[in-house]
Amino acid sequence: MGRPREVSEEERAELIRKGYRPIEVWVPDFTSEVYRLRAALQAKASAEADRNAGIIEFTDESPADDWEKP
Repeated sequence: MGRPREVSEEERAELIRKGYRPIEVWVPDFTSEVYRLRAALQAKASAEADRNAGIIEFTDESPADDWEKP
């Protein structure tokens, strides 16, 4: 994909005139081993928290049973 081409000064001025403003967005590097380790730890912690809270048992109950309740 690569980096998009830079806009010229004229294009930049035109976009600003139209009400746009430039921004810069930083995102995680998904290819980083550090990112992957942290994501795995967070996923494991989240799953463990769900097990401890009984969420799995709650969501596994049959929703069809709820239709029969008054």
